[in-house]
Amino acid sequence: MSTDRRAFLSTVAALSAGTMLRVPEDAGREDPWLDQMKGKHRQLFDAPEPDGGTVLRHVRSYLDVWREAYGVAEKDVSVVVVLYARTTPLGVQDAMWEKYKLGAALNLTDATTNAPLVRNYFAHPQPGDAVADGTPESSIESLQRRGVKFLLCNNALQRWSGRLEKQGLGTAADIHADLTAHALPGVVIVPAAIIAMTKAQEHGFAYVRS
Repeated sequence: MSTDRRAFLSTVAALSAGTMLRVPEDAGREDPWLDQMKGKHRQLFDAPEPDGGTVLRHVRSYLDVWREAYGVAEKDVSVVVVLYARTTPLGVQDAMWEKYKLGAALNLTDATTNAPLVRNYFAHPQPGDAVADGTPESSIESLQRRGVKFLLCNNALQRWSGRLEKQGLGTAADIHADLTAHALPGVVIVPAAIIAMTKAQEHGFAYVRS
């Protein structure tokens, strides 16, 4: 029997005996954000494009219809919105929009100044803002108060950091640290959007691309 074959068979035997296959200590543990989602009705919104805040309108309508048409209390409805790709800036504070010119990167103009947007009007719109349906009720902050959980993809934050580095706005590492430290209050940074969406669906969340 050749040395390679003996080594292969030894490996198979060890695996069969369970001596080489070790389960990580944290296997089976859930992410804290997922543990908090206890509603009977569970919906995941996959939101890669800002599209004028369409996803925010859809989430507000989703909650309103459950309440008004079906009499379902909001405590019985769990909603997750996943921000990544071009919606990544929606998860960070105004100061980051100004510092890293995020409105210009998304081709968004502030109607009050006719200049590139330097504040996150998806989080807290002002009168006249061309976002969602033009009311604070469709803002990220308002939806958070209704129990909606917004997730922000760390992979996307890293890609945006690299992009902003190429624009001469700092090093990717420093930009990533800055964006991470200035996520909107209540927004949860997750390692990867696709994993978060997978875990949510494994826990009974229906999926919709918005």
